[in-house]
Amino acid sequence: MIDHKRAPQWNCRTVLVVGIFLALSGLALFAAESDLLIGTLSSLALLGRQDSGFYLLPTNQLLRPWGAQTLIRGRPVDMAFDKSRHFLAVLNTESILLLDGWSGAEISEIKTSSTSYGGIVFRPGGRELWASEAKEKGSDSILISQLSESGTPVEKRRITLKGHPVPIGIAFSRNGATAYVAFSRANTLALIDPSTLKVQREVPTGIAPFSVVVSPQLNKIFVSNRGGRRPQAGDTLAPTSGAKVVSDSVTGFATTGTVSVVNEKTFAVTEVPVGLAPSCMALSPDEGSLAVANGHSDSVSILNTKTLARTDIKIPTWPEGTLGSLPVAVTFAPDGKSVYVACGGNNAVAVVSMKDGNWKLVGSLPVGWFPTAVAVDQDGSLRVLNIKGNGNTADQYGTFNSRAYEGSLLNIPAPGPAQLNAGTREVQAANQPKFTSAEGVSNLSSLGIRHVFFIIKENRTYDQLFGDMPKGNGDPNLVMYGRRVTPNHHALAERYVLLDNFYTSSAISFDGHHWLMQAFVSDYVERAFAGHPRGYAWNMSDALTLSPAGFFWQHGLRPLEVRVFGEFCLPARWDPSKHNAVDITMRDLMSWGEYWRLYKENRWQPAVGCSCAGVPALKNILSPRYPVNETEIPDQIRAEEFLRELQEHERTGQLPNMNILTLTADHTNGTAPGSPTPRAMVADNDLALGRIVEGISKSRFWPKSLILVVEDDAQDGVDHVDGHRTVGLAIGPHIRQGVVDSNHYNQLSMVRTIQDIFEIPPRTRFAKSARAMTTIFSPEADLASYVCLSANLPLDEMNPPTTALKGRRLWAAQQSASMNWTRLDDVPTGVLNRILWWDSKGYSTPYPGELHIAGKRD
Repeated sequence: MIDHKRAPQWNCRTVLVVGIFLALSGLALFAAESDLLIGTLSSLALLGRQDSGFYLLPTNQLLRPWGAQTLIRGRPVDMAFDKSRHFLAVLNTESILLLDGWSGAEISEIKTSSTSYGGIVFRPGGRELWASEAKEKGSDSILISQLSESGTPVEKRRITLKGHPVPIGIAFSRNGATAYVAFSRANTLALIDPSTLKVQREVPTGIAPFSVVVSPQLNKIFVSNRGGRRPQAGDTLAPTSGAKVVSDSVTGFATTGTVSVVNEKTFAVTEVPVGLAPSCMALSPDEGSLAVANGHSDSVSILNTKTLARTDIKIPTWPEGTLGSLPVAVTFAPDGKSVYVACGGNNAVAVVSMKDGNWKLVGSLPVGWFPTAVAVDQDGSLRVLNIKGNGNTADQYGTFNSRAYEGSLLNIPAPGPAQLNAGTREVQAANQPKFTSAEGVSNLSSLGIRHVFFIIKENRTYDQLFGDMPKGNGDPNLVMYGRRVTPNHHALAERYVLLDNFYTSSAISFDGHHWLMQAFVSDYVERAFAGHPRGYAWNMSDALTLSPAGFFWQHGLRPLEVRVFGEFCLPARWDPSKHNAVDITMRDLMSWGEYWRLYKENRWQPAVGCSCAGVPALKNILSPRYPVNETEIPDQIRAEEFLRELQEHERTGQLPNMNILTLTADHTNGTAPGSPTPRAMVADNDLALGRIVEGISKSRFWPKSLILVVEDDAQDGVDHVDGHRTVGLAIGPHIRQGVVDSNHYNQLSMVRTIQDIFEIPPRTRFAKSARAMTTIFSPEADLASYVCLSANLPLDEMNPPTTALKGRRLWAAQQSASMNWTRLDDVPTGVLNRILWWDSKGYSTPYPGELHIAGKRD
C-alpha cells in the first residue's frame, strides 16, 4: 500500500516532487555542484535526513533521489506497464499495487500470498495481469487478476503449481496464447495455456532461471540463469535450494552465468555464457539486441539476438576498483539506442548508449535505495522502483524498527547529456561520503593485535539494553533487558567504550549475516524478504547468495588463520568415537530442557555439533563441535565449547588470528511454554558473553587480542533514534576505557576495522567506504583481565504453561507456541515484539505509541 504516514525527520510528504525540475538546465548546474552540496558530514552524524537534504544510509552511502517520488509501504521488487502505459502494476511484499502510469497515484490494491523474487506482466490483448507467488515450503502459484477499464480488480484466479518450482519471470507469446514462466527451483521454463490454466510442458534450462523475454520475430525465448550452466564432471559444487551449482573452491560463490535460448517451435536450447548472477533482461524495440543485467559481475551483457555475439559493458562502482554496483534490471529507451540499468549497489540508474557503433557507459542518475526495476513511459520518462526507498524505519507509533519497510517509485524525465553529467558526479560523491576527522589511532595494524574475536548475537536494539545508561543517548522508557538482566553487557560498556551511534546495515538475519561475513548483500537476498521461497539462507547455505569478492577475511596481504564457531553451520552431532560431526535434521534437535539437563550433567558434548554442508568451501575452518545456531541450545553450551577449545590453544600457544563466534539465545523463544522466559534467555546470552570475555582476558593471548561484539540485526525491538541502531561492544587491552563514543559506526565499520588490523584490502564498495573505528582504540595497553558477573536470575526460569494463563498472557503463549523457532526469523516480528515488550514491561503497559491497544489486543 501507499504509505501516507511519515516520521518528522524523514519528510512528511508522500510524494517528493523534484523531478519536474530535472529537465531544466538550472538543475543540471545545481547538481553539478553536488560535491559542495553534499559537503562533509559530522563524524557524529545520525542516520536519516541530513541538513544538506541527503539521507545517510547504514551502508555508508548518501541518498537524494531525483524525480517525483511515491513512497510504498513494503518491499516492492518488480513492476510492469500495460500496453497503453496507462496502468503500472507493482509486485509488493504481499500485494499488487495498481498505480496510475503517469502520476504513481494508487488506483487499487490486490492482496496476494507471499510474492516471488519477481514476475509480473500484463497479458497481451486485454487487462489481465499475471504475477508470481511463492513461499519457502511451497504452495507456489500464479495469480491472475482481471481489471476493469478503471484499473480495479473484477476477478481473481490462481494457477496452483505442483511441487515447489518457485515461479519468477513471466512472458507471453505475441498473441497471448502461451505463457512462459521461469521455474527457479525446477530449473525449467514452463509453458502454460492461459485458456486451461495448465502447464503444458517444461523445458530444461540452466540453474535457477530468473527472467524470460520473448522475440516473436525470431521465434526465440531467452531465459537468464542466475546459477549458470548445469554442473559437469569435475566441477566444484555447492548447494542451492535443492540443487547443485558450479562454485568456487575457496569462497563457494556460483562461478557461471548463462542465458538459455529456446526455439519457440522446436524447444531446442542453446546456452550462452554471460556475466555472473544474470537476472533481469530486456529486448530492444527492433528485437535485434538483448540486454542482460549481471549482478555479481558489475556488468551488462548485450547479445545480438541473431548471432548471439556478446558485448560486455562494465558498470563501475565507487569507491573505484571494488565490487558492488550490482546491475539488477535493464530496459531500452524507446529509440533502442540507450539501455537504462538499475544498479542496486550504487543506488543509481546507469545509462549505456550506442556511440560510434559501440555500446558505452555515458552516465548515471541518483535514485532510491536499492533500485530493482526500471521501465520507460511512451515519452521516454523513467519509472524506477526502489526496494528500500529512503531508508526510513519509522513505524506508525513514533518509534523506529528495522522492519518498518518502505520502498518507493520514481518518475524521472528522460535525461539529456547535462543531467547525466551532473547525475554521475552526484552518484560518485554519494557513494563515498566524507566525514569530519574522528582522530584516534589511524594505523590499526601498528597496535600489534594478532587475535580478533568477532562475536555475533541476535536481534536487539540499543535502547532495549542500554537505554538505562544515562551517559549515552538512550531512552529509559524503551529498556527491556537493562542492567539486572545484562550485567556483563553493562559492565563491559562502562569499563571500555559505550557506542551509542552504532547501527546494523541489515534489516533481519537474512541480510545481517551476509553483511557481517561478506560486507556485501546480493539482490537475490534483497528481493526475497516476502517469503524467501528458495530458502532462508541467512547462514549462506545457498551459493547464489555469495559474493565473488569472498568473505571479509580472505585475500589478505599475508596468510591469516581463521576459526569459525557457529556461523555458516547446519545441524549436526559430534561423534566422539569417530572425531567428526554427523549431519542431522532440524527435526532431530531436542528441546531446550533436554539440552539444559545435559549441560548441567556435563553430558552435552555428543548432543551438539556443526555441519559444513551449507558452504563446503569453508569446511576446514569451521568448528565441528560448536552448536548450530538454534535457540533450543543454551548459550552456556556455546561458551563451554569455545572455552574448551581456547584451553587447547593455551596449552599449545597457537591461536587462530580470526575467531568468529555466534551467541544466539538473546533472540528468545517468546513466551512459548517449555522454553525459558525471554529475560532468562537474554541473561543466558549475557553470562555466556561474560564467561568468554573472562576466558580470553585470562589467557596468554590477551595482550594481543581484540573482542568485537555485534547483533546481526535489530529487528526484535524499537529504538528512539533509528530502527538500525543496535548494541556494539569493543573489548581489549587497546580499547579506550570509561568513555562514550558517539562517532557514526555500523556493522561494516567493524568489518573494516578487522580488515585494517590485518591489512586485508577491502574488495567490496561497502567495506571500502566504511569508516574504521579508529576512535575506540588507545596506543597504550591496559592488560587487566575481566571478571564475569553472575546472572541475577535463574537461567532456567521457564515460561508458564497455557493452563496457568488467561487473557493477553494466554494469547502471547499461544502465539509463541505456534511460531517456528527452528528458523530464527520465521516468526511474525510485529507479534513477537509486542509479546517481548509486554513480558518485560507488564501486560498492561501499552506498546510504544499504542495508547489504546489493550482492549483491541485482548
